[in-house]
Amino acid sequence: AVLGLAIAGLVLLLPKLAGHWPYLGLAALIHVPAMWLGLASTLGLLARRVRRAQLSPSRFGLTGVGLVGIALMLIVALQPATRVPALCPPNAPRLTLAWLNALHVRRPDLIRRWLQRARPDVIGLAEMRSGAAGLDAYLARNYPFVQNCQRKGECSTRLYTHIPPTGKLGLARGDAEQRRTLSGAGLVFPASPGTRAWSIAAVHLSRPTSPEAQARELREFDARMGADADTLILGDFNLSPRLPVLRDFVARNGLAIARADQPTWPLELGKRRLEGLWQIDHLLTGRHWHVESFKTSPWLGSDHRGFIAQVCRVN
Repeated sequence: AVLGLAIAGLVLLLPKLAGHWPYLGLAALIHVPAMWLGLASTLGLLARRVRRAQLSPSRFGLTGVGLVGIALMLIVALQPATRVPALCPPNAPRLTLAWLNALHVRRPDLIRRWLQRARPDVIGLAEMRSGAAGLDAYLARNYPFVQNCQRKGECSTRLYTHIPPTGKLGLARGDAEQRRTLSGAGLVFPASPGTRAWSIAAVHLSRPTSPEAQARELREFDARMGADADTLILGDFNLSPRLPVLRDFVARNGLAIARADQPTWPLELGKRRLEGLWQIDHLLTGRHWHVESFKTSPWLGSDHRGFIAQVCRVN
């Protein structure tokens, strides 16, 4: 039990040191099982202390009080870093959003049918290549306003909408396909009666084993578009909600992470189908947005689940 508690403490401590070496933050990927291990170990030690105290009450002592404190801290730490969807006010303006890392559009038929059922107002796609005739035609017919991550040229991270935007933003500055810059696109929309102008972005960050590159890309986002209370961000962040890089970004921009109903990655290991381990595909919302529903997709030919989210304005 003591060893289990020590292991849990080490795993929880390492991300706190990520400022010295960013790769230590990857320990947060196993925070939840480490906390359960720590809680089970603490309760085991506490039960032993209680049994001894029954024979001699003075033996509970400060150690027993400390174990109770550790157990309470672990219970608090187990609370999710994401926000559960909840009902919107009845008359609040609503939007339906879709996101998917399409993995080079291996199954365009599945993606097209998924979008046809959901009929989203805005779609974000990563690793989206042209050439899937049925899907390309569907998007062109129903979503005439498009922006990819480049100001000029093509990029595999894109936003599609049927709502006329007032501004389009390609957030890449260089070769986004080789992970040398932020792969991200933005759209700006006008104010409506009772609400302010709002914006939405789609981003695709570097791989999970590249925390320094991910942090750089998020700083590039801050510089090139930025987020405020009226911003929505869809994306494959390649970061779970507990990783320091994402927590820092969310905190400095006043955003919330919507909770998925299932892990979004990985769904494949070679030819084997999996159910996923982590939520790394996210919807981040400014405080003037509220997430009413967040439903992940079935397998659509990618190693990621996509999601359909309904949001509303609450300002």
